[in-house]
Amino acid sequence: MSVSRSSLLRHTLLSVLAILALQIPQLYAEEASEKQLNTLKNRIGKLENWLNSAKGEQTSLQKNLRQSEQQIGRITQKLSALTNELKATQKKLDALRKERNELQAKNNQQAKKIAEQVRAAYSIGRNEYLKVLLNLEQPAELSRTLHYYDYFNRARAAQIEQYMETVRLLEQNEVQTNSQVLGLQRARQALEEQQLALNKSKTQRQAALVDLQKDISKKGQQLNRMLADRERLEQLLNSVEQAIADLDLPDATTPIKSLKGKLPWPTQGKVVRSFGSQDSQTGSRWNGVLIRAKEGNQVRAVHYGRVVFADWLRGFGLLLIIDHGNGYMSLYGHNQSLFKETGDWVSSNDVISSVGNSGGQDQAGLYFEIRRNGKPENPKSWILAMK
Repeated sequence: MSVSRSSLLRHTLLSVLAILALQIPQLYAEEASEKQLNTLKNRIGKLENWLNSAKGEQTSLQKNLRQSEQQIGRITQKLSALTNELKATQKKLDALRKERNELQAKNNQQAKKIAEQVRAAYSIGRNEYLKVLLNLEQPAELSRTLHYYDYFNRARAAQIEQYMETVRLLEQNEVQTNSQVLGLQRARQALEEQQLALNKSKTQRQAALVDLQKDISKKGQQLNRMLADRERLEQLLNSVEQAIADLDLPDATTPIKSLKGKLPWPTQGKVVRSFGSQDSQTGSRWNGVLIRAKEGNQVRAVHYGRVVFADWLRGFGLLLIIDHGNGYMSLYGHNQSLFKETGDWVSSNDVISSVGNSGGQDQAGLYFEIRRNGKPENPKSWILAMK
């Protein structure tokens, strides 16, 4: 018996060790990935502090523009959430009202049946039932009649019970409906308040933009400003590349390089600035494409990856950068609002932001880049049916 117990204990211990041997590498990998993500966030945080100060180059006018555009981004994000909440509440309210109509129809039908049964019982109960009871010479007939009346009463009791259950469901429906109506009213009020706040922020943003453009025009610094903005983007990308050097994507994902020419369109619109085209005002060439689109349009990730930057950057506004692994990145600029944060995983076609005019643009549109090892590539060679 002792040998058997010892053998069983040894077998159990070996099984536990085998399980641990399988789990430890996975746990270590998860822990390492978490440390890498924290490192990434810390580095991006330090980088953002530098971007905000911009080594003393960022004027109060730039700060005003950044703050107003960030505020617009936060408000439009709230508006989007409130709009979805409003739609969901309205859908629930419509379903409750439909249910109430069905219950009311059922309730009326049940009440009608009960009334018919009560009238029938009244018409036969006063004479026939008493007559049968007094007719003691026919016991068999008496038994059948009593059984019939018992069945009739039980059926009527069941009908009444069903009626009362329907009444209870109607009362419950009324409570839920009233609650949804109140929720709908609150959501609409919050939506109106956020819309007013958005209009105010847009007015502030426009004033900040006008002041900034006057200052730039007065000093003749448009070209220098654009070059400085691009240099700032390059420094950002270099820092991001260093921060994500050890961050690997899961092996199960399809490499982006195998999907060249097949990636989805990031948003619906028209390309008004092509890759490599020359800017008429500054003479510099475009590293990406500018897609003119309706403000608020959804922006979707072109491929699976991890968000490595999601913040405001001078010249590009609310900018989101996704690392796709193997040195590939996609950039989405001039957004109105960002729906993802640094460290978030995204899949192809996930909504990541909305089209805007942040970064000092006078019209809404999406600035889109694809980079390999830090060097920009023509998005038209990557996107399927680029317009």
